[in-house]
Amino acid sequence: FIPTRPSHPDDVAAISPQFVEIYRQASAAEGYKLTEVAGVGYRKALEFLIKDYCINADPKNAEFIKGKFLANVINDHIPDENIKACASRATWLGNDETHYVRRWDDKDIKDLKALITLTVSWINTKLLTAKYVAAMPEKK
Repeated sequence: FIPTRPSHPDDVAAISPQFVEIYRQASAAEGYKLTEVAGVGYRKALEFLIKDYCINADPKNAEFIKGKFLANVINDHIPDENIKACASRATWLGNDETHYVRRWDDKDIKDLKALITLTVSWINTKLLTAKYVAAMPEKK
């Protein structure tokens, strides 16, 4: 078995290469049917993605962001409601993968991955929008 390498948008990978690597390893674990550790890996990947995204947006608070719980980073440092909604729910499901008691019995690792994919998509949209708006001012 050779696990497929997940792909992520270039702009997201540029701000969080560690997310890409951790997600790749979680995906490989899942491919090898290591279901008890794959979810934990996806949860860790999400934390790196969110914290790196917030640090990229607010580098002067990098150390503060690094030390906060993920839920607090999402609530305190992400103004975009779509990113916040998807990342929060991914965190809940990721926590289910790491804790003894599950709170979301009707959700599984597929839902966690879908929410991470949505989070990546919303972040990528924000990054691309900012890049093009900066590169193409209204008056030239």
